Amino acid sequence: MAEVYHYRKPRITQPGAGFQRNFIYWILGFFVLGMIGFGVKQAVRSSLFTLRSVVVEPLSSNYPLNREQVLHLAGVPVGLGSLFELNLEPIESRLLQNPWVKGVVVGKQFPGTLSLRVVERTPVALLAEANGRVVYLESDGTTFEDRAMVYQGELPIFTGFQSNDPETLKKINAFVKNWFAPEIIPGLKLSSLSYDERLGLRAMISYPMKNQQQMRTVLELGLNLEDAEELPMERLKKVLQYIAQRSQPASKIWLGNGKKIVVKFSRGS
Repeated sequence: MAEVYHYRKPRITQPGAGFQRNFIYWILGFFVLGMIGFGVKQAVRSSLFTLRSVVVEPLSSNYPLNREQVLHLAGVPVGLGSLFELNLEPIESRLLQNPWVKGVVVGKQFPGTLSLRVVERTPVALLAEANGRVVYLESDGTTFEDRAMVYQGELPIFTGFQSNDPETLKKINAFVKNWFAPEIIPGLKLSSLSYDERLGLRAMISYPMKNQQQMRTVLELGLNLEDAEELPMERLKKVLQYIAQRSQPASKIWLGNGKKIVVKFSRGS
């Protein structure tokens, strides 16, 4: 039997052919990436993504800033650029310069809207320090200053405390909430709260009487904060109800240790 042999001619590779082929691939790759980048850049700068509006989330009714003031503070360049390229940090920084802005949340809503949510400061009292400085006090014990005093709501005034002691201020807020909240004794209103190392705590309160008049009286707690928290609120509530039913205004009420309450009635009552 005859044997058959197959002969394959060796492939001759031109010197540098592999490099040339890879080089062409690289060029094509860079070209494609360039076209994609150019397309994205054109899309970003398209009028479709132009910043056209700013949405400010609703603010509280008694908040000192309104929507127009927030927009003015933010200084958003509406209609002057792409929402893609808008830098949010300067907007946040401008808003946080206002003492009534505790925080701000800025978001992009494509294709052309910017959203602003202001974290409001909510004061619960005015804090008058010994040096004459008056600041606003928040429920978490933090304070902030606004020399313009633009807040229109009624706030009690606290004296004898320091703004650099947030833990004590937080305890004071908790004490006031537990003692003088409207749901504790309906109609009771706290006007001021002071502390003296020798005399202790003193509160100025008002309370409606049966004859529709408001009784203003000084409430002498005579204790430090820790001891005052242990006083029985129910006993004071009964005393105030007794006075209100008889429309007998009291000029001062001493709580002492809570076991014996002394009432000084106003003259002519």
